[in-house]
Amino acid sequence: MRGIPAVSSRPIASLVSAATVGSLTWLVSLINLSEKRLLVILGLCALWALLLLDCQQGAKTDQPRRRWFSIYLSLIPCFLFLFYVYLESVFGYFDWAAMFMHVGAGVLTPGVVLECLMNTGNTILVILVVLLGLGALKARGTLTRRLDVALMAFFLAANPMLTRPIAAAVHLNPLHDFLSKHFVDITSLTKPAAGASVTAVPKNLIHIFIESAERTYMNEATFGDVMGPLLEFDRRSLSATNMVQLAYTNNSIAGMVAANCGTPLLMSYFTTREYLEENSQFLPGLTCLGDVLKSRGYRQSFVSGWPLGFTGQGAFYATHGYSSLFGGSEVVAAVAGSGSTFGASDAQVLDMSFDILRRAQRDGKPLALTIAVSGGHAMDGYLTDKCIGKTGLSPQTPNILHAVKCTNMLIADFIHKAEAEGLMANTVLVLQSDHLSAPSTVTDQLNRFERRNFFSLSGDGIRPRTYTGLSSVVDIFPTILDALGVPLPNGKAAFGVSLLGDRPTMVQALGQAQLDDAIYADDVLVRSFWQLKPARTAAASEAEPR
Repeated sequence: MRGIPAVSSRPIASLVSAATVGSLTWLVSLINLSEKRLLVILGLCALWALLLLDCQQGAKTDQPRRRWFSIYLSLIPCFLFLFYVYLESVFGYFDWAAMFMHVGAGVLTPGVVLECLMNTGNTILVILVVLLGLGALKARGTLTRRLDVALMAFFLAANPMLTRPIAAAVHLNPLHDFLSKHFVDITSLTKPAAGASVTAVPKNLIHIFIESAERTYMNEATFGDVMGPLLEFDRRSLSATNMVQLAYTNNSIAGMVAANCGTPLLMSYFTTREYLEENSQFLPGLTCLGDVLKSRGYRQSFVSGWPLGFTGQGAFYATHGYSSLFGGSEVVAAVAGSGSTFGASDAQVLDMSFDILRRAQRDGKPLALTIAVSGGHAMDGYLTDKCIGKTGLSPQTPNILHAVKCTNMLIADFIHKAEAEGLMANTVLVLQSDHLSAPSTVTDQLNRFERRNFFSLSGDGIRPRTYTGLSSVVDIFPTILDALGVPLPNGKAAFGVSLLGDRPTMVQALGQAQLDDAIYADDVLVRSFWQLKPARTAAASEAEPR
């Protein structure tokens, strides 16, 4: 193929212009922009300008032919921009460190990739329309060389994939060490001497991460009673109703780190890769819930339907005191059933978790059982076979809502069964969403409200009450320690504050915007968290006093 002939048909050229501009406008609208009307106006102006250029181009017949590869090679800036748009539309955010960490930790399993491509086929098709349309306009000469260069320069300047790391490299953010000055290190709580203050009969802990089951789903007028099965537990709990999502807490492993360690998942690609791939350690310099409980003799188990290598979950819990780890394949091997497309169904995960809970009563050691269920995972949820036709929702209801309610029904059954057998005595129960739902078939409905995470904590000695103050997932860490009777310095741990007390949380004191800015800017703790503890302790001692 020597070149692309110029298009002489004015109607076809106008159609290509309309399809290209319209498709690009729709793609950009998928980004979380506050002003959609302005985008539509700009798109219409761009379309009008292109149609004028098409009219002028129609009178010209001597356009030089250009080889197809030179045309599309020059579209690389546009492709990179559309790649950013695609990632943000699928995951709700983009971050280089998060992407590389997830890839290195095992996020790109074949099943996950295939499912993502199938669910986003329409978006991929529209991206191809934009690329092919721009190529056709360039071949025809509608986009002159100067206009072409200007357009590609705009795509480069508008692409956060490129501008953010460049800006970070050339400009030292004044908040780069802000977090290190506010971090409360509780490493001393893992020392044997600290155990003397713990009550004679330690409380057990059951901690359930419910995939994407944000509190926003409690609006029954919009979503039905998908959260209904958990309401009885929420009413008898410490219930946080204003829990926002901080930066770097917006995916499953990040939500787990925040709730277990009191910090967003700060990442640096090269150190992260070194410890995950070479040392199989995840945040080895950070003291987390599992480290504290291990020092107090807890038997700790983690059960998930995903493979243990998925996003490094197995490495995280193994690094921080968990001795029994069960991922999808281990659960399927131990529990009857065929599993799911990614591993084990929620029903299987909870069945195995119940067996672990029942056996733990016989060995006399305190138990920390962490369970991760996945039914509400975007984009369309995973509805367990056990719930088909039993959710009580209309058949026209999006599948993800059926899946969310199904998982909540299974959790409620799990708790009721455990209570009936006396397995919940002297036990702290934590129910929480791991993060807000990623873009899904009901995102437009969710975005009509102030979106908040779900968190409730109940058990012996926990007074039921509603915590309405601003909080975040990092506050779950000290709240759990407080509920288990572990003494905390001023009710704080890492960046979190116990919600059982009356001290203001960090997000209350600073506001979410400033706290998010500090999280994005950090370059001190991110290095120390991914080093061994002696090195992290030395780094922390060099930080300015709080």
